[in-house]
Amino acid sequence: MRYTVSLRKTDVKLLVYSGCSFVTGLFVLLMSRKTGWFGEWYASHIFPAFLDTIGRIASLAPFSVVEALTCAAAACLAACLLYLLLLALVPLWRAKLKGAALRVLFILLAFACTIFMMLSLACTVNYSRDTFASLTGREVAEPSQRDLHELCRMLIGEISDLPAEIPLDSRGLFTAGNVDLKTEAKNSMKLLSSETELLAGYYPNPKPVRFSHLMSMANITGIYSPFTIEANYNKDVPDYLIPYTICHELAHVKGFIREDEAGFVAFLACMKSETPEFLYSGLLNALSFALQAYARTATAEEYYSLWKTIPEQALSDYAAGNLYWRQFQGKAAELSTKANDSYLKANAQEDGVKSYGRMIDLLVAEYRIGMENKMMERI
Repeated sequence: MRYTVSLRKTDVKLLVYSGCSFVTGLFVLLMSRKTGWFGEWYASHIFPAFLDTIGRIASLAPFSVVEALTCAAAACLAACLLYLLLLALVPLWRAKLKGAALRVLFILLAFACTIFMMLSLACTVNYSRDTFASLTGREVAEPSQRDLHELCRMLIGEISDLPAEIPLDSRGLFTAGNVDLKTEAKNSMKLLSSETELLAGYYPNPKPVRFSHLMSMANITGIYSPFTIEANYNKDVPDYLIPYTICHELAHVKGFIREDEAGFVAFLACMKSETPEFLYSGLLNALSFALQAYARTATAEEYYSLWKTIPEQALSDYAAGNLYWRQFQGKAAELSTKANDSYLKANAQEDGVKSYGRMIDLLVAEYRIGMENKMMERI
């Protein structure tokens, strides 16, 4: 006996919606990639509307909305698969299997097209905007070994000269538990926005992720959600990573989606803070990138000579960080890194995950500006 399947009105509506969503996302992406003006125009005039609507609403929830939605989506998918399995196993219900399978397929198609559209509208289009360096008048050039050495020395000196005592936990490691991370991160970003209108405006509440252990397994410290316009962070990682990571994700929320730029904005924001927690976090993360870059150009002796000048507290926190991430080394972390690398390259970030380290170019440019200002003050 043959079973025929007819399309319902809801099926047709789902197909139309899927097509419109896909075309909308594709149109925005193509316009941003193929024109020289659309990316920055969109980032300045259209993208902020998502933050002022979806972002404000999601910020009201005390939990990560995108995490809750992900759990709900997984539960719905499991329920759909269980339903189809029951239809396949029970002879009396088998006649409904084709129709049910087709409708589940339409729902999944609509879901996938919605994901693509929101990812395009609230995230990937911003890869095509003008760079933060060009928008703020910074001249970025390939740093020399001397530049990297001087940058490391400057950051080490800043860590040594922090105006307040570093808060420590019972293990003698840095702790950020004494400060309201949500409030201080937003305050730091707002203080930075006084220097550039690019970062002005509303900031949503950053959210810790309940299933942070899964993020650690994937080697992830923070996630920007383009579906809810949220800044989410891994609450399980060593504390010196957290303030910097929150500011990094808030930079994404403001439309600076390139990883090097978000990292640089996070550093600048941390340096605007008046709390030792944010100052220390910004400096330690910047120094980590600077040391990695310097290690690629220096001899072992030169690197060790510089390493010996790092304050003991910073070395202890670096060691704790290395120990923490060592337990998550494996296939999950490798697959996550490869997926992120492919995603970045697909969005015109040719360096892939290495683009995180390109913030060094911006840091060196900032260091040069600082040196020039000091020379002008002496004159």
